[in-house]
This record gives sequence, C-alpha cells and structure tokens, in this order.
Amino acid sequence: MLDDFRLRVFRMVAAEGSFTRAAQHLGISQPAVSQNIAELEKQVGAVLFDRKRGEVALTAEGYVFKDYAEKILHWYEATDALFGSAGKLTVNRPVRIAATAFVAAHRLPALLQDLLAVTATSFIIDTYPEEAFPESMDADLYFFTSARKDTLDFDAGSVIGTVQASFVTAGADFPEDSRYAVWAPYRPLIEPDIYARAALISDSLPTLVELVRSNPSLVGVLPSDAAAGLTLHPDPLPHLRMDLHLRVSDAFSRTGIAQWLQSRFA
Repeated sequence: MLDDFRLRVFRMVAAEGSFTRAAQHLGISQPAVSQNIAELEKQVGAVLFDRKRGEVALTAEGYVFKDYAEKILHWYEATDALFGSAGKLTVNRPVRIAATAFVAAHRLPALLQDLLAVTATSFIIDTYPEEAFPESMDADLYFFTSARKDTLDFDAGSVIGTVQASFVTAGADFPEDSRYAVWAPYRPLIEPDIYARAALISDSLPTLVELVRSNPSLVGVLPSDAAAGLTLHPDPLPHLRMDLHLRVSDAFSRTGIAQWLQSRFA
C-alpha cells in the first residue's frame, strides 16, 4: 500500500520542482525528501523525476503517476476527515440540521442520500418558517433561502444553489382573469399587478400546490421544485429566483461532513 506521507512528499516536489524547496515547505530535511522519493520510485517501479542541477521535473511516468497520487491523497484526506480526529467530533451523535420547510422537503432528501454513501451518521432535521433565519436554534448545519441579489454580499460564499420560481397551473390553460396563489418568500419580489390579484399568500407549499391542483382558475407563483404534477408556464420568472444557502456552525466546521458539503458546492 502506498504511504500517504511519501505521496505528500511527491506532490510537493512536483509542485515546487525542487527537493530543497519541497523540504522547506514540508518542514523536513532535503535528504529525507530524496530518500522518500527514491523509496517511492522503487515501490512503483518507475523513475518519477528527472534530476538536473538542483531542479527536478516530472518524467512521462511521473505525470501519469501524479494523477493517481492526487486521487489517492483525496480519498486519504476524505477518510481522515470523516473518521480521523476531526470526524470523531460527530461520532455517536446525530447531526442536527435546521432547514426551511421547502429545503427539507425538496432539496435535503437527495443531498442526504448522497451523504449517507460516505458516512453512516444519523440526522435530526428541524424546520422553521421560510422568512426567518433561526439564529436561536442549536444546529450543526443551517439551510435557508434569500432573494437573489444582483451584487455580491457577505452571504455570497454560502450560496449552494438556486430556487427557481415559475407560474404553475392545474392544466395547460392560463386564464386571463386568474387569481394567484403566492409562496410567501416571493411576496416582496412579485410585481404589483400580480400582488393585486393574489388570492392567497402562504408559507405552506403543500397547501398552495393542493389549491392550484383543485382550482383551475388559480395560478401558483411557486418554486418549480415544488410543482410536481402541475403544469409549468414557459416563463420561469427569472426575477423571482432565490439563493439557497448553507451555513455551518463554528463547532461543526472542522468535521468531515462539513468539508464534504462545502467541497461539493464549491
């Protein structure tokens, strides 16, 4: 089995093009770098570097090996994050998630299914109203939505996706005299003519979807994700996009789960 330290030495030498500079970055002696590379080359049965007057360059075999080394180190580091000292922060306790009802119903299931493929951790999910970030809730991960902004703000680094709005109806027709059922987070964003014809504004997507489904004269202004079984209008209402955010608590930020989530959406 390839030793992860030797792979780290190889990666640093490849990046620096010098045994001496690699040693300085790694905090070890130059002879130790040379020894580790020599032992690695012996183990894989190939010359990985051309040595020329203090500078080194990858050989053809070295370039091929570099791709494999990067993949191996990625999984070493991911395994250590999940089960090593950082991962132990979550051992024997469930991960607490605070999420809006929309995220819990329409985005978390697929995300948690992917996450369970790399960890057997259990989860506790608490939901909260769409328009209120739960500052007082004790959670490891927070998922929430906010109106899309034209300029970057302090939350830009937490954006992990978008929630696209659309008109939805029970059938193909779009009645000219229709009334609207509006998802509450869109209320500040909808145009005055739609607001004037709103029959209902609610946080509850299941309620809105059921009303639209059972009332052909009612048009929903809803997230496209929540409109299963309804007809989406060709106009996706781009001005009603919401940003989907992930915020990680400080105590949980070093765990493998947090790092996996953040790398996935980077």
